[in-house]
Amino acid sequence: MNIILYLVTVFVALFAMVNPIGALPVLVSVTEGYSKEDFERVVRYAVMSEALMLFSFMLIGIYIFEVLGININDFKVAGGVLLFKVAFDMLQGRTSTTKLTPTEKEESIERTSIGIAPIGTPLLAGPGSITAAIIYFNSYSVDVPEKIVVVIAVSLVVVISYLILHYSSVLFKYLGKTGSLIISRIMGLLLAAIAIDFMVTGLAFIVKSITGV
Repeated sequence: MNIILYLVTVFVALFAMVNPIGALPVLVSVTEGYSKEDFERVVRYAVMSEALMLFSFMLIGIYIFEVLGININDFKVAGGVLLFKVAFDMLQGRTSTTKLTPTEKEESIERTSIGIAPIGTPLLAGPGSITAAIIYFNSYSVDVPEKIVVVIAVSLVVVISYLILHYSSVLFKYLGKTGSLIISRIMGLLLAAIAIDFMVTGLAFIVKSITGV
Protein backbone atom coordinates (compact mmCIF):
# COMPACT_ATOMS: atom_id res chain seq x y z
CA MET A 1 0.00 0.00 0.00
CA ASN A 2 1.19 3.51 -0.80
CA ILE A 3 2.78 5.08 2.30
CA ILE A 4 0.73 8.29 2.08
CA LEU A 5 -2.48 6.32 1.60
CA TYR A 6 -1.58 4.11 4.56
CA LEU A 7 -0.93 7.19 6.70
CA VAL A 8 -4.33 8.65 5.78
CA THR A 9 -6.05 5.31 6.41
CA VAL A 10 -4.51 4.80 9.85
CA PHE A 11 -5.01 8.43 10.85
CA VAL A 12 -8.69 8.47 9.85
CA ALA A 13 -9.33 5.17 11.64
CA LEU A 14 -7.65 6.24 14.87
CA PHE A 15 -9.12 9.74 14.82
CA ALA A 16 -12.60 8.31 14.31
CA MET A 17 -11.99 5.86 17.16
CA VAL A 18 -10.52 8.39 19.60
CA ASN A 19 -13.21 10.89 18.52
CA PRO A 20 -12.05 13.95 20.50
CA ILE A 21 -14.92 15.99 19.02
CA GLY A 22 -17.40 13.57 20.55
CA ALA A 23 -15.67 14.09 23.90
CA LEU A 24 -16.35 17.85 23.87
CA PRO A 25 -19.78 17.71 25.58
CA VAL A 26 -18.35 15.56 28.38
CA LEU A 27 -15.29 17.78 28.86
CA VAL A 28 -17.31 21.00 28.85
CA SER A 29 -19.89 19.65 31.31
CA VAL A 30 -17.49 18.14 33.85
CA THR A 31 -15.14 21.15 33.85
CA GLU A 32 -17.85 23.75 34.29
CA GLY A 33 -16.68 26.32 36.84
CA TYR A 34 -13.04 25.26 36.64
CA SER A 35 -10.30 27.89 36.70
CA LYS A 36 -8.22 28.28 33.55
CA GLU A 37 -5.27 26.57 35.26
CA ASP A 38 -7.36 23.59 36.39
CA PHE A 39 -8.90 23.25 32.93
CA GLU A 40 -5.49 23.30 31.24
CA ARG A 41 -4.26 20.67 33.69
CA VAL A 42 -7.24 18.45 32.88
CA VAL A 43 -6.52 18.75 29.14
CA ARG A 44 -2.82 17.96 29.62
CA TYR A 45 -3.58 14.94 31.79
CA ALA A 46 -6.14 13.70 29.29
CA VAL A 47 -3.80 13.91 26.30
CA MET A 48 -0.84 12.45 28.22
CA SER A 49 -3.00 9.51 29.31
CA GLU A 50 -4.24 9.03 25.76
CA ALA A 51 -0.69 9.02 24.38
CA LEU A 52 0.62 6.68 27.08
CA MET A 53 -2.15 4.13 26.57
CA LEU A 54 -1.97 4.14 22.76
CA PHE A 55 1.81 4.00 22.44
CA SER A 56 2.41 1.51 25.24
CA PHE A 57 -0.16 -1.03 24.06
CA MET A 58 0.82 -0.49 20.43
CA LEU A 59 4.43 -1.39 21.23
CA ILE A 60 3.95 -4.20 23.75
CA GLY A 61 0.59 -5.60 22.63
CA ILE A 62 2.12 -8.17 20.28
CA TYR A 63 4.26 -9.58 23.12
CA ILE A 64 1.16 -9.96 25.26
CA PHE A 65 -0.36 -11.95 22.39
CA GLU A 66 2.71 -14.21 22.25
CA VAL A 67 2.48 -14.94 25.96
CA LEU A 68 -1.23 -15.73 25.66
CA GLY A 69 -0.80 -17.62 22.39
CA ILE A 70 -3.08 -15.27 20.46
CA ASN A 71 -2.68 -14.85 16.70
CA ILE A 72 -2.88 -11.29 15.32
CA ASN A 73 -5.53 -12.42 12.81
CA ASP A 74 -7.68 -13.80 15.64
CA PHE A 75 -7.30 -10.41 17.29
CA LYS A 76 -8.29 -8.69 14.04
CA VAL A 77 -11.61 -10.54 14.02
CA ALA A 78 -12.27 -9.88 17.72
CA GLY A 79 -11.12 -6.28 17.36
CA GLY A 80 -13.33 -5.79 14.33
CA VAL A 81 -16.36 -6.95 16.32
CA LEU A 82 -15.49 -4.52 19.13
CA LEU A 83 -14.92 -1.62 16.71
CA PHE A 84 -18.24 -2.34 15.00
CA LYS A 85 -19.99 -2.21 18.39
CA VAL A 86 -18.41 1.17 19.09
CA ALA A 87 -19.26 2.39 15.57
CA PHE A 88 -22.88 1.30 16.02
CA ASP A 89 -23.10 3.26 19.28
CA MET A 90 -21.65 6.31 17.52
CA LEU A 91 -24.18 5.97 14.69
CA GLN A 92 -26.94 5.91 17.30
CA GLY A 93 -25.58 9.12 18.83
CA ARG A 94 -24.55 7.42 22.06
CA THR A 95 -21.28 7.38 23.97
CA SER A 96 -20.06 3.84 23.55
CA THR A 97 -20.57 1.65 26.60
CA THR A 98 -17.09 0.25 25.93
CA LYS A 99 -15.65 3.65 26.73
CA LEU A 100 -17.41 5.18 29.71
CA THR A 101 -19.20 3.39 32.55
CA PRO A 102 -21.59 4.87 35.14
CA THR A 103 -18.95 4.34 37.83
CA GLU A 104 -16.41 6.30 35.83
CA LYS A 105 -18.93 9.09 35.35
CA GLU A 106 -19.44 9.28 39.11
CA GLU A 107 -15.68 9.41 39.66
CA SER A 108 -15.41 12.47 37.39
CA ILE A 109 -16.16 14.75 40.34
CA GLU A 110 -12.42 14.86 41.02
CA ARG A 111 -11.22 18.16 39.57
CA THR A 112 -8.00 17.48 37.70
CA SER A 113 -7.85 13.70 37.92
CA ILE A 114 -10.76 13.48 35.48
CA GLY A 115 -8.21 14.30 32.81
CA ILE A 116 -6.69 10.86 33.40
CA ALA A 117 -9.97 9.03 33.92
CA PRO A 118 -12.51 9.08 32.46
CA ILE A 119 -11.52 11.60 29.76
CA GLY A 120 -7.97 10.44 28.88
CA THR A 121 -8.92 6.82 29.28
CA PRO A 122 -11.32 5.27 28.48
CA LEU A 123 -13.14 8.16 26.73
CA LEU A 124 -10.27 8.99 24.33
CA ALA A 125 -7.95 5.99 24.55
CA GLY A 126 -10.52 3.26 25.00
CA PRO A 127 -10.50 -0.44 24.06
CA GLY A 128 -11.42 0.41 20.47
CA SER A 129 -8.62 2.88 19.76
CA ILE A 130 -6.09 0.69 21.57
CA THR A 131 -7.23 -2.30 19.51
CA ALA A 132 -6.89 -0.36 16.24
CA ALA A 133 -3.38 0.85 17.14
CA ILE A 134 -2.25 -2.68 18.00
CA ILE A 135 -3.64 -4.14 14.77
CA TYR A 136 -2.21 -1.48 12.47
CA PHE A 137 1.23 -1.60 14.09
CA ASN A 138 1.57 -5.36 14.42
CA SER A 139 -0.10 -6.88 11.34
CA TYR A 140 2.08 -9.41 9.51
CA SER A 141 1.93 -7.37 6.29
CA VAL A 142 3.32 -4.26 8.01
CA ASP A 143 7.04 -3.54 7.53
CA VAL A 144 9.27 -0.96 9.24
CA PRO A 145 8.19 1.99 7.01
CA GLU A 146 4.52 1.23 7.75
CA LYS A 147 5.27 0.96 11.47
CA ILE A 148 6.85 4.43 11.36
CA VAL A 149 3.72 5.67 9.57
CA VAL A 150 1.54 4.26 12.37
CA VAL A 151 3.67 6.05 14.98
CA ILE A 152 3.28 9.30 13.00
CA ALA A 153 -0.49 8.77 12.69
CA VAL A 154 -0.88 8.16 16.43
CA SER A 155 1.23 11.25 17.18
CA LEU A 156 -0.95 13.37 14.87
CA VAL A 157 -4.10 12.10 16.56
CA VAL A 158 -2.67 12.96 19.99
CA VAL A 159 -1.64 16.47 18.88
CA ILE A 160 -5.00 17.18 17.23
CA SER A 161 -6.79 15.80 20.31
CA TYR A 162 -4.91 18.32 22.43
CA LEU A 163 -5.84 21.21 20.14
CA ILE A 164 -9.51 20.19 20.06
CA LEU A 165 -9.71 19.80 23.84
CA HIS A 166 -7.71 22.99 24.44
CA TYR A 167 -10.16 25.01 22.35
CA SER A 168 -13.18 22.97 23.43
CA SER A 169 -15.19 25.94 24.73
CA VAL A 170 -14.87 27.76 21.40
CA LEU A 171 -15.58 24.65 19.32
CA PHE A 172 -18.52 23.59 21.46
CA LYS A 173 -19.96 27.10 21.21
CA TYR A 174 -20.16 26.76 17.42
CA LEU A 175 -20.81 23.05 17.13
CA GLY A 176 -23.06 22.52 20.14
CA LYS A 177 -24.09 19.06 21.25
CA THR A 178 -26.02 18.47 18.02
CA GLY A 179 -23.01 19.31 15.84
CA SER A 180 -20.78 17.05 17.92
CA LEU A 181 -23.25 14.18 17.53
CA ILE A 182 -23.47 14.68 13.76
CA ILE A 183 -19.69 14.52 13.40
CA SER A 184 -19.59 11.48 15.70
CA ARG A 185 -22.13 9.71 13.49
CA ILE A 186 -20.10 10.42 10.36
CA MET A 187 -17.02 9.02 12.09
CA GLY A 188 -19.09 6.06 13.24
CA LEU A 189 -19.92 5.23 9.63
CA LEU A 190 -16.23 5.32 8.67
CA LEU A 191 -15.35 3.22 11.69
CA ALA A 192 -18.00 0.61 10.80
CA ALA A 193 -16.40 0.15 7.37
CA ILE A 194 -12.95 -0.20 8.97
CA ALA A 195 -14.32 -2.76 11.45
CA ILE A 196 -15.75 -4.84 8.59
CA ASP A 197 -12.37 -4.71 6.83
CA PHE A 198 -10.62 -5.96 9.98
CA MET A 199 -13.05 -8.86 10.33
CA VAL A 200 -12.92 -9.85 6.65
CA THR A 201 -9.10 -9.77 6.38
CA GLY A 202 -8.71 -11.59 9.70
CA LEU A 203 -11.18 -14.31 8.70
CA ALA A 204 -9.54 -14.65 5.27
CA PHE A 205 -6.15 -15.43 6.84
CA ILE A 206 -7.72 -17.84 9.33
CA VAL A 207 -9.59 -19.72 6.59
CA LYS A 208 -6.43 -19.80 4.45
CA SER A 209 -4.39 -21.25 7.31
CA ILE A 210 -7.01 -23.94 7.93
CA THR A 211 -7.63 -24.95 4.32
CA GLY A 212 -4.12 -24.32 3.02
CA VAL A 213 -5.58 -22.72 -0.10
